[in-house]
Amino acid sequence: MHSFRYAPICAFLLVGLMAGGHTAAAQTQPGPWVEMESMSVNVGLGGQAGDGVLRLPNLATNCAYPFKVDGFGAGIHVGLSKVSASGPVANMTRVGDLNGDYGATEGQVAVLAGGGGMSMKNRTNNVMMNLKAETTGLDLGFGAKGMSIRLLDQPVNAPRAYVVTFGFNKTWVNKDSRAVLDQVIGGWKCRYANIWLFGHTDSIGKEDTNLELANKRADAVRDYLVGAGIVPTRVFTQPKTEDTQLVRTANSVRLRTNRAVVVVVQE
Repeated sequence: MHSFRYAPICAFLLVGLMAGGHTAAAQTQPGPWVEMESMSVNVGLGGQAGDGVLRLPNLATNCAYPFKVDGFGAGIHVGLSKVSASGPVANMTRVGDLNGDYGATEGQVAVLAGGGGMSMKNRTNNVMMNLKAETTGLDLGFGAKGMSIRLLDQPVNAPRAYVVTFGFNKTWVNKDSRAVLDQVIGGWKCRYANIWLFGHTDSIGKEDTNLELANKRADAVRDYLVGAGIVPTRVFTQPKTEDTQLVRTANSVRLRTNRAVVVVVQE
């Protein structure tokens, strides 16, 4: 595959996508979820450091980002051994939104021995966590006025446009195309981004037949991405007519460059 040679075409399609108002947001059902835990055998701590994981089933299967949490369990009483909490996260639009300092939505949160609940809000954005907490150990639980989450969110260096081509009158994803789509999956599977698939054909045959062929090619690419675990509601297909060939040719010209699906990532 020579995906880079089509960069100007893909950039044009991306601009057209944005200008055309096709801005469906990534779906959030089921939504993001956090799990966190801290340990202590000390007395009178002002807060604990622990570990957590952000899970994103709303994006794809097996999407998890580890993070560190400080101040979780502030106000610990005598001899507490473990504090754990888990629950849904609301209002996320990107992975890095989880970072920040959190405070209780109403005064100070108190969790008694055995379990309880708390609602925490990020002080720098609108992210909310509704947590179910549990304590195990020797004392009465903890109170928490706030905590800090640090998640290492690496910047995305993956391309935002890709091209996969097809054999004449073919709609199946071949080995070379799978290698390109694996790059899409590796870069964008666990990111807040939608994926648009524009199906194309060359100018051989009737236009209505070619439109159906373009649609089947886009569907084949979609099936591959969804089969890799990407949530189906993030992937959109759109067949293109002969009027929007990637490379303009006369009628009845067989050109592999035009037998393609252009993959455009929309953040």
